[in-house]
Order: sequence, then C-alpha cells, then structure tokens
Amino acid sequence: MKTNDIIDELQEYCFNDKETIKYKKDMFDDYQIEFLDGWIEIIINQYIRDDSYEVYLNIKTKNKIACPLLYKKFNNVMDAKIYYEDLKSLIENNDEKFIINRCKIGL
Repeated sequence: MKTNDIIDELQEYCFNDKETIKYKKDMFDDYQIEFLDGWIEIIINQYIRDDSYEVYLNIKTKNKIACPLLYKKFNNVMDAKIYYEDLKSLIENNDEKFIINRCKIGL
C-alpha cells in the first residue's frame, strides 16, 4: 500500500477543531521516521495562552498529509509527554496495518 492511499483513507479520522487554530502555539517536541514511501511524525505543541499541550500523529508524503490523527489535548506537560511516548512506541513497534487501524479506532 502506498502512503498517499493511506493518507486518503485516513482523512475522515483527522481531528478538526477550528477553535484551536486561532491560538498561538509553539512546537514543544517532535519525532519523525520513515513510513513506507513517506513519513510518520508525532508532535507536541504548547499553547502559549494557557500553557496547555496538544499531541498528535501525522502521516505525510511530499504532497499530502493526514493530520492531526490520534489528537489529544492536555493541561500539563507530564501527561502530554506520556501520550507522546505512547504514540512513539506505537509507530516504532508496529506495522503499517496496525498503525492505520489504531488511527481509525483511537488509542
């Protein structure tokens, strides 16, 4: 399976919250590895206004992206880091079919 096909398949599972887009945030941490013919990445962003954090996964190629997947928001950095490590373990220790299914059903 090609990454572009996976991205198309996962679009309906991307978190869509227009409210979070308008707030300033900084990237706190990220981790990216190769995934088939593209990449898979985990990101922690810190919201400046209230010191909260968002953690999510994305799958991308040069021209397409499914983002954010498995999105969660946290009020403290420790919980965000724990979830980040859970996602990191997910992508490091499983094949693409398992990862795709997790994106569809949640973590």
